[in-house]
Amino acid sequence: MKKSAGVIVKVGDKCLLCKRNALESHAGEWSIPGGKMELGEDEVETAHREFFEETNLELTRPLDFVGVIKRMNRDGTKQKGVMYVFSTEHDEEVLPDLENAKDGEEHSECGYFGVEDLPKPMNNIFNEMISNFLNRK
Repeated sequence: MKKSAGVIVKVGDKCLLCKRNALESHAGEWSIPGGKMELGEDEVETAHREFFEETNLELTRPLDFVGVIKRMNRDGTKQKGVMYVFSTEHDEEVLPDLENAKDGEEHSECGYFGVEDLPKPMNNIFNEMISNFLNRK
């Protein structure tokens, strides 16, 4: 089973989401920066590496474990892996540098969204996790 990790960056009552480009898996869907675990990495190392590769931004604050979500195939009939989701809070919004990020082309745009304006399309599992996360006090 494939393992991956991603990071929710929270600023105030909003979080950073990125839209997958038309050529990538889950094309056009909004999600968090993240990706596949490499041999010898743990979940936290994967989260840090993938976040940097996709955004060209270093995570400087500690990561908190949020949960694990199932990754399903396109028609939702078979589990193909799991994603370990972490979070970090920042004082101000910083947008990813997609142009200079190693894997920045995986996304067509990024932005910060609150629970009331989460973008679509978004996988239902991500939508639920992000909504619950942003609604926590």
